[in-house]
Amino acid sequence: MKILTIFFLAFLSFSAFSQDKIIKKSKAVIDCKVTEIAADEVKYYYADNPKLVFGIDKVLVEKIEFATGEVIVMDGNSFNNAEYYIGQHKHALKVSFTAPMVGSTEFIYEQSIKPGKSWETALGIIGLGFDSQEINPRGAYGKFAYKLMKVPDYYMQRMHYSHILKGAYFAPEMALRYVAYDTNNYYYYNNNYTESHEREEQFGMAVLLKFGKQWVFDDSFLVDVFFGVGFGIGGDDYETLSYGFIAGSGDFPIAGTAGIRIGWVL
Repeated sequence: MKILTIFFLAFLSFSAFSQDKIIKKSKAVIDCKVTEIAADEVKYYYADNPKLVFGIDKVLVEKIEFATGEVIVMDGNSFNNAEYYIGQHKHALKVSFTAPMVGSTEFIYEQSIKPGKSWETALGIIGLGFDSQEINPRGAYGKFAYKLMKVPDYYMQRMHYSHILKGAYFAPEMALRYVAYDTNNYYYYNNNYTESHEREEQFGMAVLLKFGKQWVFDDSFLVDVFFGVGFGIGGDDYETLSYGFIAGSGDFPIAGTAGIRIGWVL
């Protein structure tokens, strides 16, 4: 019985003096007893002076290792905390508001991967729109973009996106295009003009850096405005097509894009 009592007292003594560890992001370690993890700070005291309570900003803390073996990792950036976006729709189906004006119709699907990141793919049908150039275009184009949402230059604790798909963004994008269209060629010889009508095909591709902003209203409707620049080919010195993107010839391989999209959050 005396042996059991000794072991019990030793266990209580060990528990009383066992230490928690606050591990800072600088890798410095504070051996202490943690009393509270508040919204902005971690409160603790030293075992040899329990009446004096200290506090450390949670932003400075990487994790806390309790004497019981439990480990709590601090979330330093609340923008990346997925719990803030529980219940929000994370998919969107959009159409280009401006594409029909230049002779095509474009459908876009976007899916959030995690807070601040999403991927987006688009399919354009060339010829399903206003043929202002009267060239009877037929074809299609596809796009794929990886969107990175912007966070503020500085932020306070618990700040986060108001919607997981909302905000200013930067998006690298790849685009491919095929189009067939009518051309009219004119020749002048011995004071006579001759005209020929031909059907031409053109392949185009571009790598673009897009900048834009997307607004989400009531977790149901969205508006996306963007522009982009990059490198690409898909035109020649005499004919520049603007289906999905504008691209120059091999001698001047500059590409650009811009547009307004509207859609629904799913």
